Amino acid sequence: MIGLGVGSLGAYARPSQRWVFFEIDPAVERIARDQRYFHFLESCGSRCAVVLGDARLSLARFDRRFDAIVLDAFSSDSIPIHLLTREALNMYLEHLKPGGLLLFHVSNRYLRLGPALARLVQERGLASVEQEQEVDAADARNGRSGSDWLVATADAETVGLLASDQKWKPIAWPERMRVWTDDYSNILAVLKVLN
Repeated sequence: MIGLGVGSLGAYARPSQRWVFFEIDPAVERIARDQRYFHFLESCGSRCAVVLGDARLSLARFDRRFDAIVLDAFSSDSIPIHLLTREALNMYLEHLKPGGLLLFHVSNRYLRLGPALARLVQERGLASVEQEQEVDAADARNGRSGSDWLVATADAETVGLLASDQKWKPIAWPERMRVWTDDYSNILAVLKVLN
């Protein structure tokens, strides 16, 4: 898990699973562990570990391969673009077991990150699907927001299972969009106001 937040995704950890959260900000971990407010990490217990530091650097040093890598670090106003580059994707794939999944939570109020990510996974020849859940005006007034997830894998059969659910759609990538790298990104190309 790249991005800890309050640790809510840890509630999904099954007894036989071991989860590792990569979190850059020690204050976020302190808040997630403050039992006056949150109990997700407490409930997860020893099945969930937190590694502090930049996720890309920390994961690169990890000698373990994972069944899935979930990237949930893109909902704020300041997104870590270095987690959405060709070089980052290559590193994620090196740390996945055969048939493993990459799950990207790219919901953001101001940016539509799906096209940049779609272009990236298309370049690597990965099978991928996306699920965008919109909310109506009444839900938005009540504080609800939409959700945008992209799943990518080298295993087309796994994506085929997801694609059989109507909520998951094949991803269309903009051919004119350049692939983001450590040396190039274009935030204006994914700004919602301009698209």
